[in-house]
Amino acid sequence: METYYCDLIDVTPLGSFATMFFSNQEFGEVDPNFIREFGHELPVEWRIMDYRFEHHLVTYNKDEIHPLLTDGWKQMRDHFDLHKNEEIHFAYHGNGLFGITAARRFVSEDQIPNYHSRYTIGNCARFQVELTRDNIRNPYLSLWDMFAVFLRNSNVDVITACCDNGSKTDLQVAIHDNPFPVTALGPGWLNVVYGL
Repeated sequence: METYYCDLIDVTPLGSFATMFFSNQEFGEVDPNFIREFGHELPVEWRIMDYRFEHHLVTYNKDEIHPLLTDGWKQMRDHFDLHKNEEIHFAYHGNGLFGITAARRFVSEDQIPNYHSRYTIGNCARFQVELTRDNIRNPYLSLWDMFAVFLRNSNVDVITACCDNGSKTDLQVAIHDNPFPVTALGPGWLNVVYGL
């Protein structure tokens, strides 16, 4: 007996997650908690369906730290008639099949899930660093003001930069006080610059 996707979509979902569709972002971000629960069974190619049983394929990068939907993600806007920026809820039905259970226009940062790279509420801190001709040529990025204070107080040795093109780079945090206070992001900085 042949199984149709519309038959599977009627089955109670195994799991779900919400994410954001931003028109200027090349990829979709997936909740790492969802990946921890179902990652072992998720294929590289996901089939996404809407209420009309229209389906579309997207590619999953198989990354547990920064799980992304890449090829096919941007085309979802036209295929499913999405708004320019939209919150989307997916239900997982097994065998790489996902249904869009809800979608609503993005109007507030409160809609962004806390795992998403654009999330800035709660325990997250948002900093802006101006890129100049000088600092994009250096192998390190000198930091000042509140970002430097934040890194000094956080007691971290490495931070991971997740760029909008989907690349990730680990940056070592360098903190020195002699002969004068310096806070910088070291080896790997040029990889971030090239990933912008």
